Amino acid sequence: MTNEEYLDKLLDSKLWFRNALQQKKIGDQILDKCIMNKDFLNKAKYNYTEYTSFWSNVHYHYGIGIENGLKGLIIHDAPDKVHYELSPIGDLLLKNIGGKSGKSHDLLSIAENAGLFSQKYKPFKYQQDLKTLRIVLQHLSDMVIWGARYPVPNCSNKYFKFDNSVPLILVYGFHILDVIEPVFNLFEKELLKLNK
Repeated sequence: MTNEEYLDKLLDSKLWFRNALQQKKIGDQILDKCIMNKDFLNKAKYNYTEYTSFWSNVHYHYGIGIENGLKGLIIHDAPDKVHYELSPIGDLLLKNIGGKSGKSHDLLSIAENAGLFSQKYKPFKYQQDLKTLRIVLQHLSDMVIWGARYPVPNCSNKYFKFDNSVPLILVYGFHILDVIEPVFNLFEKELLKLNK
């Protein structure tokens, strides 16, 4: 791919929104085909490790999907926040999207940088729902960074712990979809606007 083709794709927010929605579909498929499978659920009673492994991967795909969609918002609204450089051999290299947060997989920082909580996008009306989304984004950051890929984080203090303000069933249960669905709906709405 030429540098021009690469740059065109890099700055095409539609690609980022499409990828976000694809990752959501993958997570939904794992949820539907594996975790919601009756045989799997019966087996999970005796093998909790396998269940948590699948569940972590569902959360990974939801998290990476949200990351892609948030970066799509940044690319669309602030293309000047896309940083790339020319390598010594002349290839374009992506440094980050959205500054330091765009390099870290910290979904909460990326969401703030993308303006997700601003009046323009605000996916929820109520403060408690926004607070819950912020907490879920911190959890999904862990899933993207290490939770679905490694058995432990790379540092003992890197493990996100929920406080009691959000019931664990909301995050670890199927209710997480209630929290993240409006975010994916936003990405879909933005993609539809761009396709007009």
